[in-house]
Amino acid sequence: MDGKAYWKEKGMESIVPEGFGECPEGWDVKELLTELTDELGYASVLDFGCGYGRLCESFDPVKYLGVDINADALSKAKKKFANYRFEPLGEDPMFTDICLGYTVFLHMKDHEIHEALKKMRCKWVIVAEILGREWRRDGLPPVYNRDLADYVQLFRAHDLILHKHVQRPYKRYAETSWYNGKNTNISFLVFKKCMRNPLV
Repeated sequence: MDGKAYWKEKGMESIVPEGFGECPEGWDVKELLTELTDELGYASVLDFGCGYGRLCESFDPVKYLGVDINADALSKAKKKFANYRFEPLGEDPMFTDICLGYTVFLHMKDHEIHEALKKMRCKWVIVAEILGREWRRDGLPPVYNRDLADYVQLFRAHDLILHKHVQRPYKRYAETSWYNGKNTNISFLVFKKCMRNPLV
């Protein structure tokens, strides 16, 4: 089973890991997301890989669209957050002011990220995850954690430039002894779309 098939068929096992509660980070992520996105000013936001909609309340329901490839997650999201909009991830371009990928890109290979970014017609992209190649491992779900420089290079190919980098502790990992020596902060990377100079 490849990574995409895993998230389609068995993803709920990792979307809602047992024993860690609603906020495994140890603090309310929604507050930080609201703060970050309010600074940007936006009329629409795409929650790419929204899962069961845990973070949708960071945003105005009128401005929000959550997409995912896991039907069970979307069904749960629609029941739990009836005033928010959720849809299956499609093949068409996604036009939005902000695209949020909360612990999503770390499960995608480089070429899959490039394919996704080609479809995302947006002014801002927010990547939120724990950085560090030391987290990479084989198995399911696949994990391809990257360093900051990796993301800067990947996103530059799509005219997305790092605008802001905010870090916060991730309690689930920080308080688990076998993760000693690894970075256990979650980073919020805000990338801004910059148009290339046609004269260059």
